[in-house]
Amino acid sequence: MVLPLPFRRIWMLALVALCGLGGLAKAGTARIEQRTNGWWWVGPDSKPFLSVGVCVVSSWDSRENHDPENPGYSVWKVHPTPEAWAEVTLGRLRAWGFNTLGAWADHSLLNAAQERAATNGTAPWLTPVLHMGSAAGAPWWDLWDPIVVQRMEDKAREEMAVYRGNPRVLGYYSDNELGWWGATLWKLTLEQKPTSGQRQRLVGLLKERYAGDWQRLRADFDAENADGWAALDVGGALFVKPGGEGFAVVRQFLGLVASRYYHLCDDILRRNDASALYLGDRYASYYYPEVARAAAPFVDAISSNLNADWNDGTFLRCYLDTLHEITGKPILITEIYAAARQNRSGNRNTHGIYPVVERQSQRAALARRTLELIARTPSVIGVDWFQYADEPLHGRGDGENFNFGLVDIHDRPYAEVLSVFAAFDPVRLRGSGPSPRPDARGGIPRSPRDPFADFTATHALKSWDRERGFIPPKSSAPCADLYVSWDRGNLYLGLCAMDAMEPAFYRWPYVPKQDRAQWVVEIDGREVVRSRVGSAKEPIPSRPDIRVEQITGPAPAVRTTVAMAIPAHELGRKRLQDGTKVRLRAWYESHGRVQRVEWEGEFELAR
Repeated sequence: MVLPLPFRRIWMLALVALCGLGGLAKAGTARIEQRTNGWWWVGPDSKPFLSVGVCVVSSWDSRENHDPENPGYSVWKVHPTPEAWAEVTLGRLRAWGFNTLGAWADHSLLNAAQERAATNGTAPWLTPVLHMGSAAGAPWWDLWDPIVVQRMEDKAREEMAVYRGNPRVLGYYSDNELGWWGATLWKLTLEQKPTSGQRQRLVGLLKERYAGDWQRLRADFDAENADGWAALDVGGALFVKPGGEGFAVVRQFLGLVASRYYHLCDDILRRNDASALYLGDRYASYYYPEVARAAAPFVDAISSNLNADWNDGTFLRCYLDTLHEITGKPILITEIYAAARQNRSGNRNTHGIYPVVERQSQRAALARRTLELIARTPSVIGVDWFQYADEPLHGRGDGENFNFGLVDIHDRPYAEVLSVFAAFDPVRLRGSGPSPRPDARGGIPRSPRDPFADFTATHALKSWDRERGFIPPKSSAPCADLYVSWDRGNLYLGLCAMDAMEPAFYRWPYVPKQDRAQWVVEIDGREVVRSRVGSAKEPIPSRPDIRVEQITGPAPAVRTTVAMAIPAHELGRKRLQDGTKVRLRAWYESHGRVQRVEWEGEFELAR
């Protein structure tokens, strides 16, 4: 019998109460628990652990498909049989400190080896991806269409059949990097037929929002092929009007569709495996707050890739903190990355924005830093490395060509990187509880020699002391980090924002000035500068005498990094010196003014 959702949730909460604080029970296997020092997986032996996994543990380049012009990971050149590869690979992963096979493991080959490993208690945990939504066209196609829902059900049932009853399955990801792009969803929904449940709900939301007043709607949107509600009921398009409040409606609709998606996935998972844990849909190193909030009532854990924002392995503080704050759920980090120009596969590391360093020793240091930060984040319960082997010599089908592997394309391990995982001890690193990180309240640190040096992706602000120079936000659920430093001539401010800027909302292929993100800085109660930033354009500061530099990707950009230099005379001094106090207030308004982050406080310049 399948209980209706509210009753099933009550039943699950009762089970939680029986299993301890934050526990989500699964008979005979692992569960999730919140303990005094953070969230954990807890095994049948009641010992806490973090799942430490590897994505794409696959034999890849078969003898039949081998491309001598673009060779990939070719295990047939090294191992006599696929079964021999599976035995060696599982043994390696255990020795290297991994306890989980992440997304896209080749279970058809690894299954027998896993069963043999289970007899001595060394079988890895499993976290499969079902692709149930993407296979059915979610979220762009009508999620209220019974045909779409049935396709999701069929895909989930097909994928889960391989794992049903396997006690080593920690849970399932419904999808991977699902297309939660607000502009695309908005456009494709309005292009659906008048009978589409998704389109009808969008039009209904608009009618409710604007109380049936077409002219009020026209203040926020430009209509095309629709001159009133009756026409919009059967067709037409809406483009966001610059300077209006249309983005609030767009985000509301995004949350509505996301809620439907997660509700469907939750129902389908429980119907096919009542004990399964739902681990989310693996965000692509970015998330809309509205989507993550919509997931919270339905998922057991929230999941996201984590591309380091700097090539030293560090990332925005707000990324994981805000994700946990708005969902209340433990976090699975489904991909971390590091690549080196010095590699044995010939990877050039040029087709994508990922952290790249020169040597394998630096790559190991990058991985170590990321893992340490993750282990000390109490909300995190797992992390997966992407991926087992390097990408092909000249890149995979989409061109991505990175030295991501634990082994090269010849199946030879990268010892320096692997030593990091072998020594990784998250239980020790997390200790008895979270320890506070330093920030600018302990004194603003000195700036590097050139605060604007190497202002490029994964390098801009890298040389700053972003630990002691971090300014804690005043706002809840921030979408940006603010950093500060100083020298005798200037106070420097650096900002890194997580903000989707999508020109597809407009009639023209760019974000207009009035809707660009804005960063404003006040000192001692006086506005010093405001600057339009992001949207793949140069910044526009209100004062040309204040230097502002930025790095922002092409649309739809999801990261913007900005730095500015405020001369000492703006603080009423010819030269700055340690001990000087600075009363600072700043705020960031995102694309379309949907989110606002504020910072405020008095800080002292430190030695």
